[in-house]
Amino acid sequence: MQHLIHACVVGVMSKSRIHEIWQQSWQHRSFVIGIILSFIMLLTGVVSLFWTPYSVELLDIPHKLQGASTAHWLGTDHFGRDVFSMVMMGARTSIAVAYWLWVLGVAIGVPLGCFSAGKARFFS
Repeated sequence: MQHLIHACVVGVMSKSRIHEIWQQSWQHRSFVIGIILSFIMLLTGVVSLFWTPYSVELLDIPHKLQGASTAHWLGTDHFGRDVFSMVMMGARTSIAVAYWLWVLGVAIGVPLGCFSAGKARFFS
């Protein structure tokens, strides 16, 4: 069992190397933009758990295809639904799917990786 645990820890980078990579990443504009956009979408998804400006299920045909305004920040679609509210609900759905796929990947990948590393170390 100890060999199996050691096999799982062998590939871990040192803390100083991780810190160095993290510091270098902040120098790239695309990394910073990606972090900011990811944070905004995460925040939008969390806020949608408690509040959305309009119902995404309510059709408002007289107000269809309106442009951006103070009432509808991103406008309305061809059914009169608020686009910003739909983006908020989509962010929530995306976060939920990503979370459960991450859990599934970790649940399958970590034991499989540890088992493979243990077998490779055992046969070498």
